[in-house]
Amino acid sequence: MSAHGLVSTAPAERWEEGMPLGNGGLGAMVLGDARTARLVVNDDTAWSGSPASADEPGLPDPGRARELLARARALIATGNHVGAGRLLRGLQHRHGQSYLPFAELEITVTGAGPADVRRTLDFRTATQTTHGGHGADAVSRTTWVSRPHGVLVHEVVTGRPRDLSIRAGSRLRLLHRSYAGKSGDDVVLHLLMPADVAPAHDPVDPPVRYDDRPGASLRGALVARVLHDGSARAWTTPADPAAPDPVVDDPVAGNGRLVVTGATRLTLVVATATTYRGPVDAPRGDEWDAALDARARVEDAVEAGPETVRREQVADHRGLYDRAELVPGSAEPPGDTARRLLAVNDGAVARPERDPHLLATLFHYGRYLLICSSRPGTLPANLQGIWNRELQPPWSSNFTTNINLQMNYWPASTTNLAETEEPLFDLIRALAVTGRRTARRLYDADGWVAHHNTDAWAYSLPVGHGGHDPKWAFWPMAGLWLTRHVAEHAAFEADDTLLTSLWDVLRDAAAFTLDWLVRDADGWWGTSPSTSPENDFRTADGRVASVASSSACDLDLVRDHLALVVAEAERQGIEDPVVDRARAVLPRLRRPRVGRGGALAEWEDDFEQHDPHHRHLSPLVRLYPGRWWPAPGEPATSAPAPEWLDAAVRLLDERGDESTGWSLAWKIGLRARLRQAPAVDRLLRLMFRDMETDRGGQSGGLYPNLFAAHPPFQIDGNLGFTAGLAEALLQSHRGEIELLPALPAALPSGRVRGLVARPGIEVDLGWDRDGNGAPRLLAVTLRARHARAAGAHRLRWGTRTATVELAAGRAVEATGLLRPAAS
Repeated sequence: MSAHGLVSTAPAERWEEGMPLGNGGLGAMVLGDARTARLVVNDDTAWSGSPASADEPGLPDPGRARELLARARALIATGNHVGAGRLLRGLQHRHGQSYLPFAELEITVTGAGPADVRRTLDFRTATQTTHGGHGADAVSRTTWVSRPHGVLVHEVVTGRPRDLSIRAGSRLRLLHRSYAGKSGDDVVLHLLMPADVAPAHDPVDPPVRYDDRPGASLRGALVARVLHDGSARAWTTPADPAAPDPVVDDPVAGNGRLVVTGATRLTLVVATATTYRGPVDAPRGDEWDAALDARARVEDAVEAGPETVRREQVADHRGLYDRAELVPGSAEPPGDTARRLLAVNDGAVARPERDPHLLATLFHYGRYLLICSSRPGTLPANLQGIWNRELQPPWSSNFTTNINLQMNYWPASTTNLAETEEPLFDLIRALAVTGRRTARRLYDADGWVAHHNTDAWAYSLPVGHGGHDPKWAFWPMAGLWLTRHVAEHAAFEADDTLLTSLWDVLRDAAAFTLDWLVRDADGWWGTSPSTSPENDFRTADGRVASVASSSACDLDLVRDHLALVVAEAERQGIEDPVVDRARAVLPRLRRPRVGRGGALAEWEDDFEQHDPHHRHLSPLVRLYPGRWWPAPGEPATSAPAPEWLDAAVRLLDERGDESTGWSLAWKIGLRARLRQAPAVDRLLRLMFRDMETDRGGQSGGLYPNLFAAHPPFQIDGNLGFTAGLAEALLQSHRGEIELLPALPAALPSGRVRGLVARPGIEVDLGWDRDGNGAPRLLAVTLRARHARAAGAHRLRWGTRTATVELAAGRAVEATGLLRPAAS
């Protein structure tokens, strides 16, 4: 298989060996082998809780909350940072809700099965195949998920008539299960989701709580139609809804099965549905309503026929996936992907330069995973995308908004998948609703606020049960970082429709920010209390604290957002008191400063670092994924001050290379922005470590199915890697289009097509190396995607620059403009 897929010659016995499929709303991890397939099915709307979860007891009353905030600010002003941190714990609510596993299906060919197996995942067609055996003993399986029809399809073909069995179950509370229905051979599950699921790191008793009252939590259903050329019979033991909830180790065990005898072909058409109606709406309907919804989609797909469903599914997926491609110039080694990963590993580090196609595979994988887990009309990609098997998944598999949710969408615009970001904007709209109430309840502030964690219900409160360190549990800046995505997305688009439609959201986030800022005796504005996710520091007396004033991350996000709101108001001709206040504050807003040793200071005070190698790089948000914004009166293309840039590099150097998967991805993006190709190569050697080797601590790498390891698995490492590598190949944030700014040695030659530069220019590149290993630019083609991207654009390759004129929709070959005369 090319670099557009995964290959395995071993069964998938573990989650990290499975192959993921999805259409944004319906996901499946395919486990097993040719004899037995285990489909772990997810529905993006399957969450614990409801909008009422934010009203669970645990939050201080408004008067008490404002008292705690005022006292914390007073303690910070006197240098009592530890005491301020203790007080802020009193503002913590409980926890956000959890993304849930939905159902599992097991399809087994009975009797002896083939010993050999070959499993593949084709990124281009979003198809998983499994094959084993030969001739009459052969068994082939094909699985895919259709976006147009909203169904999963699993096909089994055998070399001779065989008996097959289908079992279904769930780790959720099972209300009803059947293996035969009026419409034919159906498999039906009716499910109840918990009213509350605590994160595994919180000692909440009980950790999983159900509530049978209508509307207290979501209900759902799975409906599967079984099409075959054999004979079917069902054995079913009805589920007992009154029975206590067991610890579900194998959700398909017991309670019957559907057996098909004498079949050579079997097709399973599956749909799921829940009573979820949106982030701020109470659940509506019951499991029977959900089953009707799911059944309608199954019947529509069956009526359309498998060929039509398949054709539309492939066209839909390829319409997004085929827009971009990375092709190394070397021949691709054949064989098993996991074995190829092991082959490039060499002790403590990997050598991805031995297999550049594996690097291309990981780049393509990030785009594939984003397409599969985030499409218009779905919820955003969560910490695990859309794939989860655990009732209490790591960090609740929800939306962590102090870096991880944002990182999921870093590759959206630059790798030509802008549509996948729409679910993020929908969540931002919902947070502007719930966050308005939180701003009033906790801070007596205007506008809206969001903290470090949210869920399907747009939960906006600080979490922690009053017992967690504010360094992660208290961070009221999430709204500002999230709305940065609105501006970035708009920078690639044909018009300003998105910014205009979200003006109220942007304006109200600024209103909260202005109410949150505090002014010192010298007339400078800053933030207090302030944390720098998720780091801490040593106070003058040697104690560890995490709460101070004016972290670099806070100041950069505040300045960026207020400048955005002022610029948008001027563009739209809006006069507003909030805008007037923003204009007045910006010239007197503190800026991050250079601290001890020449490194960027993480807080206003130059504290000693408690963990100099911390995985979070929040003070560098301006460097990447942000953009440098000029001081008033400076041109839009002005470069960052040299002293700030030197301090940023020093801080990044002090952090070091070693880290978790998502942090490695962030560092790749940062080093790319600094044009440091050798540093990008160092990070690639860590990113491509195989996680079969236990290195201890927070050492990232890749699992056999190339899922990125925090550890454990978090999808932001995959998606962030794709974005970071794109930055190494193309940049446009400086007001010019820069080609191959940080090309790693691990890609000695190759070509890339379909990357996107601001303000909407598709770029194709080709390169190799000269005799000294220096990159040579072989080909450059640019296409203005829309009229706004037409006109004159400045190109840069190293020290060479040129200007190219583009017309909308027309490709321009610009290689000669930058190629040295002697080449």
